[in-house]
Amino acid sequence: MAIIIAVSILLAVCAFLMGSGNAAFFSFAPLIPNIAKHFGVETITMIAPIQIMTGFGRCVSPIAPAILAISAIARVNPFAVVKRTAIPMLVAAIVNVIMTYIYL
Repeated sequence: MAIIIAVSILLAVCAFLMGSGNAAFFSFAPLIPNIAKHFGVETITMIAPIQIMTGFGRCVSPIAPAILAISAIARVNPFAVVKRTAIPMLVAAIVNVIMTYIYL
């Protein structure tokens, strides 16, 4: 199950760097079934938390279009918006991993 956490963190970082959860997810999604099979994990158990984590990574990316739009409307630096979203997204990521182990 540590592989789920490792791949989730990797893709969250990719989403953060790219500013897009979809780009990160769809780049790696075709690899997930083979990785899951290799580690003896069901594909859905691995892919569901990863998909959610890419969304969390996008929410804390200062180059994500939504963050740029919000910061422009509020006339603040995108990093100020990211500072406000970072802690809730970290908590959400932890809850995501815990719920994966409980329900999947």
